[in-house]
Amino acid sequence: MYSKAEQVTIFRLRTGHDRLKHHLFSRFKTGDGPNCPCGANRQDAQHVLQDCPLLDDARLKYWPEPREINQNLYGSALQLGITAEFIYASDLTI
Repeated sequence: MYSKAEQVTIFRLRTGHDRLKHHLFSRFKTGDGPNCPCGANRQDAQHVLQDCPLLDDARLKYWPEPREINQNLYGSALQLGITAEFIYASDLTI
């Protein structure tokens, strides 16, 4: 079973109602824009889980093999736990 924090993290990543820059800027016009600190034009779940070069080392630690985003967000209980751990280890506020 997941902790409440893990459940909230997965729910927010699945729905896009998170605290990543793209959502905060597009919905509430807060922050300095939707851009990721890596320079990409959009910091969202897809970018964080799959593409952000700033998170490459952490991503390889948790997922040594490339994965589809659906595996990270809708996979087994073990896979969802790994996704939550990755987010916490990356110091991202979701």
